[in-house]
Amino acid sequence: MKPKDFFHSVGWGIAIAALILTVFEAGQITWERWLERKEQINRKAIETAFDRRIFVFPPKSQPLPPDYAVFVLCYHDFSDNPQKWSITPQRLEAHLQTLKALGFTFLTVSEAVDLLSGRWRNSLPKRAVVITVDDGFQSAYTVLFPLLKRYGAKATLFVYTDWVGKRRGALTWEQLREMVQSGLVEVASHTVTHPYPRRLKRSLSYQQYRNRIKWELEQSKKELEQRLGIKVSGVAYPGGQVDGTMKSLAKRAGYLWAAVINPEPMTVGFDRYAIPRYGVSSDTTVAMLKTWVTKQPIQLARFGGRGKKATKTGEADAISVNLPSMARNSRR
Repeated sequence: MKPKDFFHSVGWGIAIAALILTVFEAGQITWERWLERKEQINRKAIETAFDRRIFVFPPKSQPLPPDYAVFVLCYHDFSDNPQKWSITPQRLEAHLQTLKALGFTFLTVSEAVDLLSGRWRNSLPKRAVVITVDDGFQSAYTVLFPLLKRYGAKATLFVYTDWVGKRRGALTWEQLREMVQSGLVEVASHTVTHPYPRRLKRSLSYQQYRNRIKWELEQSKKELEQRLGIKVSGVAYPGGQVDGTMKSLAKRAGYLWAAVINPEPMTVGFDRYAIPRYGVSSDTTVAMLKTWVTKQPIQLARFGGRGKKATKTGEADAISVNLPSMARNSRR
């Protein structure tokens, strides 16, 4: 090989080697930059996730005053011809407007449980009341439901499933679904067949009694949840009666709380499986309701003889608010 050709070849070799080295170094820089960029992205994602975790913590619940109370009222039916455990639609409206005028916030039972258990995350109501309705009469839909919407109130319905949609005067599953979807109504259990515990105890052995109550509690909860697509949190014992066995079985069935009939307010430290309720009857006038929720002594003379009759026909005189006339109720 001639010297000229040799140096020419060496020159090309050096040039090619330099080019390869340059490409390699450029690739290495690019790779390092890619790794660095990836690390920055990962670090930013971690910091963002951490920041989000900081802000998802709910605010602390407000401490309750030592004398704070929630009043739970138990209704059944609303009829123009009331029986012992039913009241007229006009009286129901008078009750609701009276509570509204007194500054009460309407809660469901589950909300009241959260409030008194320290799990409440909203502003503390100055006064709180719960409307509950037992059994599942259709008047809960035709009478109560329109009034809940009118007054911005809420209610908890305790229904026994064996009656729903099967008898005249009972709620239907469609009506229950509509009320649940409104956000104004909570549906809870009242067992399957509404058996009275004392009667069962007289006719069954202890084990039979226990098995029957267990079935009533579990089956009703299951059916309500399947048909309505909800989570059933509570139950009202039939007749407002309760014993240790029923409390234990209610807890095992997955209920978070249970209600009885006991005329006293619901306060901090309440028994979650024996929530007290005031039983509203045809004798519960507006004046009597006010004595319950304001914890004032009842003036017995006011309800005696002719005075009692007067309060039934002219309840508006017992309160200092104007009660509008109630239009005839009809299904929507």
